[in-house]
Amino acid sequence: MEKKLEVMEIPRKILFGPRAVDEIGNVCNEIVVNKRVTIITGGRFTSEIAYNYVLPPLRDADFEVKVFKMGSRPASFDIVVEALKVTKSHNASLILAVGGGRVIDVGKTVASLIGIPYISVPTSAANDGIASPEISYLLKMELYEKINKKIKIKAPIAVIADTKIISRAPKITLAAGCGDLLAKFVAVRDWELAHKLRGEDYSEYAASLALLSAQLIVKRANYIKEGLEESTRIVVKALIGSGVAMSIAGSSRPASGSEHLFSHALDMLSKKYGFTPAPHGLQVGIGTIMMMWLHGGDWEMIRRTLKTVGAPTNAYELGIEPKYIIEALTIAHKIRPDRYTILGTQGLTREAAERLAKETEVI
Repeated sequence: MEKKLEVMEIPRKILFGPRAVDEIGNVCNEIVVNKRVTIITGGRFTSEIAYNYVLPPLRDADFEVKVFKMGSRPASFDIVVEALKVTKSHNASLILAVGGGRVIDVGKTVASLIGIPYISVPTSAANDGIASPEISYLLKMELYEKINKKIKIKAPIAVIADTKIISRAPKITLAAGCGDLLAKFVAVRDWELAHKLRGEDYSEYAASLALLSAQLIVKRANYIKEGLEESTRIVVKALIGSGVAMSIAGSSRPASGSEHLFSHALDMLSKKYGFTPAPHGLQVGIGTIMMMWLHGGDWEMIRRTLKTVGAPTNAYELGIEPKYIIEALTIAHKIRPDRYTILGTQGLTREAAERLAKETEVI
């Protein structure tokens, strides 16, 4: 049978290390001729970084810059529309997303809708969205509901990860990044399962790259400490590797499986019941423990590694009541019916979910 055409979109340039932001003007000059850019940024911490570290080298390179501040608001369709208007009115030919996952998600979406490139400038190492052609599930679903069509999200044309800046982010963001990376152990198993049982396309190379990123965290867990530039370098390098794996696969398959479905289910329940969800990577880490148990894999290794990097390993440390953990487990298989995982098509009964959470000491 003739193989189908594969299209891979990966970043053209990746800069990471201390003072990487000093090169922003030079990188932008390599990408665009029209020297008009929009910076999308978030709350006080990321806005200060945008104004103090990103703006100066851009102005030194004679770029006309417009800044759009999201504040502390979550990524949403309304925010995308606001940022879109600002970018269009400025006639920008390039977007710089300076912030965490929600800021980068908005930057990706706006750039993809307009058809211009964007640069990812992460200020924390909380998830692998910094280099991937993917956005959060909730934003993706909201966009689909509002415009009634799927949007093809592009990978960033460049990633500029200043490890000196990222190392100043709260410790919890580094732990979240580790949780998101450990998820690859489950995601790849789920992908292999879907390949064997459903004939789903599978990329051994993308899977291997994703696993390599996860293995790096296990190997270097004892060295991942708050405030250390070298710790940030380890996690950022692994997150970028995971993002590239998604670009090679053409989907989030190598990085997102049943553990992510569990996290998405918690996010949905938080809207229904009004509780505050935990950071994405922390929820995913808990999900990875439980889904690895279902796979019959070394879930205790996952738990030990999470403990070592300072991530929660149970509902109490996560700050979410056990009853929501159980409910999330019972509905996780419904989140993306097209994505086959260890949860199957029927999912878990309440009894099975409770047993799973107790066996893994999540509750």
